[in-house]
Amino acid sequence: MTERYIYLVKRPLYMSSTATNIKPTVVNLVASTRLAPSIDVVQLAIDLNIEYEPEQFPGMVYRVASPRVCVLVFRSGKVVATGAKSYDDARTAFQTLHDDLTKHGYNPSAFPADEFILLQNLVVTYDVGIPLQLPALSFTLPMDKTEYEPEQFPGLIYRIDNPSAVCLIFSSGKCVITGTKSLGDAQIATEQVHDEIMAAMSLMTNPTPYQLE
Repeated sequence: MTERYIYLVKRPLYMSSTATNIKPTVVNLVASTRLAPSIDVVQLAIDLNIEYEPEQFPGMVYRVASPRVCVLVFRSGKVVATGAKSYDDARTAFQTLHDDLTKHGYNPSAFPADEFILLQNLVVTYDVGIPLQLPALSFTLPMDKTEYEPEQFPGLIYRIDNPSAVCLIFSSGKCVITGTKSLGDAQIATEQVHDEIMAAMSLMTNPTPYQLE
């Protein structure tokens, strides 16, 4: 009688990564703070010779050349830095704007301490280093956390619960991870994605056989 087998995928519970060379690259850091109780954004745009169209967007776009960071300035005095590659870049951009506010007589509040400059979102990238078969990967990763509709988007969307993050996985092996609010959480999320992908790849190439009765 011919023996028949089926191959069942049994995923292990996630444990901390044992890899030591996982180093995500920060491509966008978003941070916010408040520099004044209120800011006359219309007049500030005139003083700094910045084009400002409040009917299209309420924030004025203040660009810092070095480091290259955009700061959105709102009437409430709140400012949001985008495009930074590090916390220090965001802080430097806020300091540059604070100096301009002081120079032009806007009497800003004292420059905020670090605990009042809040990270809102980090976007990091990581390269697994090997091409990925996304259709197979979509069936091997936990299905309740995975979305893959190639006719709508070329990447696989994988959601992480702890820390909360979303990872876009591409067939090239490149991953984009967003949604974390600290460098530590970004590192943990990247390690988790790496381990999940490696475990899935191992299961796809070495499935466990179970003999049918």
